[in-house]
Amino acid sequence: MGRALVLLAALLLPVSGTRPLASPSDEPSATTTRDAGRLSAETYATRGSEYAARPRPEDQAEAERLFRKALALDPDRADAHTGLARVSTYLYGLGLDESKERLQTALDESGRAVALAPRDARAAAVHAVALAAADRLTPALDEAHRATVLDSRCAEAHVALGIVLRLRLDTEGSLAACRRAADIAPNDSRVLTTLGEALREAGQPGPAMEMFGQAIDLDQEAIAPQLGAAATLLKAGNLPHAGALYNLLSQSWDYGENRIRLGAAALKIALQDYEGALDLYNGLTIPEGTPLPALLALYGKGYCLTRLGRDAEAEYFFSTLIERVPVDYDGPARGRGMLFESYDHLVTYFRAHGHERKVTALLRSACERPLAPTRLARSLAQQLEGKKETGEAAAVLEKSILGSDPLEDPLELSDSVLKMVRLRTAGGARRLSEDSPAARALGLIVDRAESSEIGAVHYRLARAESLAQRREPAFKSLQRARQAGYLPAEQMQEEPDFARIRQDPVFQSLLQTQP
Repeated sequence: MGRALVLLAALLLPVSGTRPLASPSDEPSATTTRDAGRLSAETYATRGSEYAARPRPEDQAEAERLFRKALALDPDRADAHTGLARVSTYLYGLGLDESKERLQTALDESGRAVALAPRDARAAAVHAVALAAADRLTPALDEAHRATVLDSRCAEAHVALGIVLRLRLDTEGSLAACRRAADIAPNDSRVLTTLGEALREAGQPGPAMEMFGQAIDLDQEAIAPQLGAAATLLKAGNLPHAGALYNLLSQSWDYGENRIRLGAAALKIALQDYEGALDLYNGLTIPEGTPLPALLALYGKGYCLTRLGRDAEAEYFFSTLIERVPVDYDGPARGRGMLFESYDHLVTYFRAHGHERKVTALLRSACERPLAPTRLARSLAQQLEGKKETGEAAAVLEKSILGSDPLEDPLELSDSVLKMVRLRTAGGARRLSEDSPAARALGLIVDRAESSEIGAVHYRLARAESLAQRREPAFKSLQRARQAGYLPAEQMQEEPDFARIRQDPVFQSLLQTQP
């Protein structure tokens, strides 16, 4: 739950240095007296950018008014469309206006800006963040990369890239992009806030707090670095200081209430005060659609009710979350994680009440979703195997492994591969065909595990390779397991999965050379 505020800084692009992108100035010429002239579209757009750089909602409203004035005079000013998109994304991300209309405005205006100025990095960066807010991370990543190529010295482009990568849980890539942005704009409060978010997600709370502190010094009215600091304290386990900061924000801040409540509810959960967390969640208006705050609130309610033994009530919120998330969900990885954790809770609930058909339906539904954890496929395969449907059980696992999330726990993947191979080989009685989906799935996970330092992963893969009658790869995996410090001799001697290679001299040699 420490990532409850991850979307906040993700929607706070820097706005300093914005320049006009479309039409020339129509200020009075040198031969015209000032009293005969009018304010130009450029003047309105420039003034709008100044207000958009300020964090308070009333300043954002004024920025929106000024950008619309500019567009009334010149509908093709790309910088004014970019400004309107920034304002809408900021208000949406801060929870001040989470309506579909506000999100659509961000998408429409940023898209219009990109169409008018396809070579402008700032327009592309703002469009990338709007796409990310709309749970369209794949095109958002492409647009953010494009922005950095268009102008490698554009801080906004690197911030946008850092934002999207963080939402995809690419912490190293996000941190590198945010550091690049800070090199370009070292004194921009919003850049420092985004860098703080990346540092927190990379497990560096001390440097993250330093960046948030500097961002606060540069802009005392900005709530995003305050919330970022509180979330960092929470994630680091410093609950008393996190509680004090959330309490201060709830008492003294006059905007951002929904985001404060989300963070404070996460703190209550960490303190196991589930009733208190529920009170905070009940004070929220959960927006429509699948923005991360909505999923956090729904999942948080269900989780608290489960911990309080109110499983029937929890089922409603977990089911609501699942129903909201489309099959082609392309939003933050944290949202996807909550989706599949909701499936876990519902499977446990219905299984405890003897509703096996409902359990099967839920597992099938989960396995149809992209990047579904293979643990859910294992559960479904176990049910199918119990019905003597071993072919379908193996097929479920093959599909799941081949489409698995690259970020999935390698231990889970090795368990799933071992189960799949055992099914396809009838416990080692049949050789695994080299061109089969099962062989491709096994090869995929072996390749992914190449850099893993977890000995148990290589040990399980060795068992799968032995069942598949792949002698040399099995020995290679056992050697990797030994190098990682995990090679249980007694278990190896008795392990049925090693029946075909147990008498091999290489196997016996490995037994004699324990780590």
